Amino acid sequence: MMSLSRVFLVFLVCLVPCLASASKKKIVPVAPLPSAVTDAKKAFVTNAGGSPLAFDEFYAQVKQWGRYELVGSPSEADIILELRYFVEDKGTHVWSSTNTYTGQTQVYSRQLTDPQLTLNVYSAKTKDLLWSVTDHRQLARLEKNREKETINSADRLVQGLRDRITPPAPLP
Repeated sequence: MMSLSRVFLVFLVCLVPCLASASKKKIVPVAPLPSAVTDAKKAFVTNAGGSPLAFDEFYAQVKQWGRYELVGSPSEADIILELRYFVEDKGTHVWSSTNTYTGQTQVYSRQLTDPQLTLNVYSAKTKDLLWSVTDHRQLARLEKNREKETINSADRLVQGLRDRITPPAPLP
C-alpha cells in the first residue's frame, strides 16, 4: 500500500510541470512590414475581382483610416493595395445514415466552399509583392448574412494592416 502511494506521488510530481508548460501559450512576435509599406504616403487601391461590396467597404475603411493619401493611378502611388475576393471550391462531402428500425439508408451531400478575401500590397515602382494576407470569410446561408460577413472580412483586412503598421499599445 505504501509503494502505491509513492508511485502516485511521483506521478503527480512529474505531471504538474507538464501541465504547467502545456498551458503556456507561445507568444510569437509580429514580423515587421517592409519599409516600403510603412513609409509609403500615397496608395492606389484596386479591385482584382470578385465582390464590388468587399472592394467598396475596403476602400471606405482605408480612406477613413487616413494613413495613406489615396490616388487615382498606380503611377502616382508609392504602394498598390490590391483586394481580391474569390470562393475556393473544395469539392463535395457525401455521407449517409441508416435508420436502424426500417433499414432504410439516406445519402446526403454538401458543397464545400471557402470564401476568401486576399489583400496584396505591391510596390508601385517595381511591381514586387511586398506583403499579402488572406481572410477566410465566414459561411452564411442568407444573402443578407453573406453581405455582412463580406463586409466584416474587408474590415478585418484593414484592421490587420493597421495593427501591423501601428501596433496597439500593450496591455498592462
